[in-house]
Amino acid sequence: MSSGLGAWMVRGRREKVGEMMTGRALDVGFGTGLSLPHYTSDVEVVGIDASPNMLAIARDAAARSGRSVELLVMDAENLAFPDASFDSVAFNLCLCTIPNPERAVREGVRVARPGARMVFLEHVRSNLLPIALVQDVMNPVLVALQEDHFNRRTADVVRRAGVQIESVDRWFAGIFNLIVGRAPASS
Repeated sequence: MSSGLGAWMVRGRREKVGEMMTGRALDVGFGTGLSLPHYTSDVEVVGIDASPNMLAIARDAAARSGRSVELLVMDAENLAFPDASFDSVAFNLCLCTIPNPERAVREGVRVARPGARMVFLEHVRSNLLPIALVQDVMNPVLVALQEDHFNRRTADVVRRAGVQIESVDRWFAGIFNLIVGRAPASS
């Protein structure tokens, strides 16, 4: 989602994610660091991604901006952090490519403090049936070409993983969602 079209499709939503993050924040799917400028200066950002090449770009961007950020190559399904170590957790356009998204979200819940804000900016299966059916037809091709699952029911995945959903903002014919929730208050 680093293209001009991608940036246009999520315009304003990265900013919303940044505004909602507090304290020590985990950014899953940090990529090249497109979300970093939207975090307030009092947020301690820890970004993870499976791609060392993308994180190298993010490190350069962070250095140029003067922003301190901890960046780690890590598998979202096996987070190397202790339980309850983050005040907020964001997943940014990554659950479509993670092999087991529910496991990744469960890991996010595990490392979040009880009641922590959890935010998911993702492309998903549309809530509009005609569009959803087209996505279902296209999905095998996108998975084969880009390992991108275009039709995941992300709100259901997030809910099954234990996140208490507070709101779902849908746009672009329901293909993009900003899902806001909280980690369970207690384990």
